[in-house]
This record gives sequence, structure tokens and C-alpha cells, in this order.
Amino acid sequence: MTQVRSDSSFLSDPELTEFLNHLGYTLVSRAKTNTYSFHFFPIRDSSLNAFALPGGFIAVHTGTIIAAKNESELAGVMAHEIGHVAQRHIARMIESQQGNLALTLGSILLAILAARAGGNSGGHAAAAIAMGSQAAMIQSQLNYSQDAEREADRVGLQTLYSAGFDPKGMEGFFARLQANNHFYESAAPAYLSTHPLTVERMADMENRTRQLPTRMHRDDPDFRLIQLRAEVLQETTIDGRQRLLREFGRRLKSAKGKEVYALQYGISVVQGELGNRGAARRAAEASIKYDANSAILTRNLIRTRFDAAQTQAEKEKILGDARAAASRFPLSAMMQSNVIDLLYALGRHEEIIRTLRSGSALSDADPDYHALLARSYEALGKRSLQYQHTGEMYALLGATEAAVYQYSLAQKANDGDFYTMSEIDARLRELRAQHEQELKDRNG
Repeated sequence: MTQVRSDSSFLSDPELTEFLNHLGYTLVSRAKTNTYSFHFFPIRDSSLNAFALPGGFIAVHTGTIIAAKNESELAGVMAHEIGHVAQRHIARMIESQQGNLALTLGSILLAILAARAGGNSGGHAAAAIAMGSQAAMIQSQLNYSQDAEREADRVGLQTLYSAGFDPKGMEGFFARLQANNHFYESAAPAYLSTHPLTVERMADMENRTRQLPTRMHRDDPDFRLIQLRAEVLQETTIDGRQRLLREFGRRLKSAKGKEVYALQYGISVVQGELGNRGAARRAAEASIKYDANSAILTRNLIRTRFDAAQTQAEKEKILGDARAAASRFPLSAMMQSNVIDLLYALGRHEEIIRTLRSGSALSDADPDYHALLARSYEALGKRSLQYQHTGEMYALLGATEAAVYQYSLAQKANDGDFYTMSEIDARLRELRAQHEQELKDRNG
């Protein structure tokens, strides 16, 4: 995860992350698994792919979110990945390579990077890795065994159905992925290289689906909004965003019903990315007609109004709206962090610290929690606390050396109270010992 988080494609977006985790835990709650420690996160990549890492970390590419025809298809992909974790496929693979753990874990990372390359280049990269001296072992990281894939299909399909989704979601997405390989060009091989489909697997999945009673699933209204948001965030250039803005405008001309307001949300997001604050606010105000109870639309409306506000009085009023919205959605970290962002823009750092330390916004196990605290302590000139929380952020990201450096700065600043400095000293000793052990493990 340290490697993945440091990659530019790692997408730290509150809306996408919250939606994926809500959908993911709807599935996990019905899965037969020995662990409930799952973390779902988006990757900014147009290819159709998803992958699971040791520890229950499950990534979903933006391309997969966009390509799904309905929520059950996206849930089907995620249920399959949950199946791999629930059946301990990665753990069992690592156990089978005891005595060569570092190389096994390194191979998993190489396999992910190769598959993530997408298209023919991804396939060729994967093939090149497999030709090395560790060909057999690395190939086992690239491709789950057919038995493991069938097991993940079986477990995932049951999870999908038990969670209330259309069981045809998994079958439909995989079948379309395979049948339209030529249509998706570079997108399809990225998923197929790590999850190879066979005629037998597809037939088995279809047979299992037929044995389940027909079920129609009504998509969460936020699903369509998340698809449009993923389209916008997938674009990283001004030209790409402007093209997307024109595309949304073209779709709007023929759109009907709620799709009109959903597209207005997409237009609002892309206008915001382009820095057109007034246009973003106007589109956000139009989009709220899609679903007045949507946390995503509410947050977007608050943010665009705040960004377009001209006076301090306007901004203070909108901050009040943000707080009211956070009360309406008390379980939404996205809405809680929205209040933090507005407080930061208003320079209200003492309030930010009180809000974060109350535990109502983010968990202290979240790197962002410490990044936000560090930012406010820096603004208040509290150096030891600033460096302490920056160090803790790095520690949670797995960058122990950087964490040691920040904690050393915290110790040298020495401007905290007795309790703070004692805590810093103890944590620094702990991190130094951890770093020394990591160096020993790395050097054999």
C-alpha cells in the first residue's frame, strides 16, 4: 500500500472512496469471511481492472466504475475480489513460498504494476516478467489458479446475491468484458491478465446464476453520480476536461428525466476542476433536483457556493450549512471532512483541532487525520506537534524513515508541554527500532 499510495494514480477522493467503502461493506456484511478488515479505494486509470492486496485492500479502477452498466455489475467485480480475500488466496500463495517471503511480496507488486499498465503493453510487461529466473513463481502472482478463480466466482456470487444485488451482475460484466475484448482494446487485457476467463468458468458462473431466483436490484441514486465523477477525475489535463465538458453538454441535449440533473452534477464537477467557480455553482444548484437527500450533491453544492462566495459573511453562513449537513449525515466522513476544509479556508485552526480530536471527523488511524492536524499546528506555530503528526502520517503510510526524520524534528523543536514531549521521545525510540529492523530485513 505504501507503493500504491505513492503512485500518482492513487486517487484520494472523499466521494469515490466513501461510495466504494459503503458498497464494499454492504457486500462484506453478507460475505462468509474470517476478517472484516477491508479497505476499498479508487485508482485513477481508464482500464477495466480491480485487484486485492494482502490485508484486505481492494482497488477499483475508475475505468471499471464508468464501464459498469449498473450497480450490480460493479458490485459483482468487488464481490469477486472479496472472494479472493475471504478464501485467503493471497495469504495461501505467500505461505506456499515460505523462506522467500520478500521475493514473493516483490513479485506481487511487479505483477500489479505489469497488469496495471493495461493493453498490449501490460500483457507484454507481464510476459517479460514471467520469462525471468523466477518465472513459475511470478506467473503465480500474475494469474490466480483456475481453482482460485472459480472459488472466488462461487463465493463472490453468493455474497452478491445475499447482499441483495442482481446475481447476473457478475456474469454480465465478465461476459461482456470477454466478448468485447476487441472493443475495449487496451482496457480488457488489464483485467483478463490477472483474472483469466475461460469457457468453463463462464459456463459454471452462468449455471450457478440460473439456479438462483431472479432478482431486480434498484441502483443507489449516488451510483450514477459516482460514475460521472469518475469520468471527470480520470481526466488530468485541461484539454481533457474541456473535451469532457463538451461531451457532457452534448449528452445533456438528449437527456431525459433525472439524467438531466445527474449530468448537471458532472458539469459542476468538471467546471470546478477547470476553476470556473460561478459555472460550477450554477450547475450544482441545478443538480440538486436529482436527489435532495444525496450527501454527494449536498457537499458539492456547499463547496461550490463557498468557492464562489464574495464576502466573509457569505462564507460564514455556508460554513453553518456545512455543519448542518454533517449533522444530517453523521456517519459520513466525507461530510465531516467538508467542515474541516471550510474551517481551514477560514483560518479557524483551533476549531479544526478540536473537531478532529473529538473523533467525529476522521479516525486517528487515517493518515489524513494527522496530515490535517499537522497543517493546523503549523499555522499556529506549534512546531513539535506539527512534526509529530507529520511523522505519524508517514508512519501510517509505511514510510518509517521519513517518520523518524519528522519525529527527530519534533524532538529538536521542543516547544510542546511535558506530556507531548514525553510522547514524542517514546514514539521516536519505537520508530528508530522499527527502522533498524526494516534495514536488517532488507539487507538479509
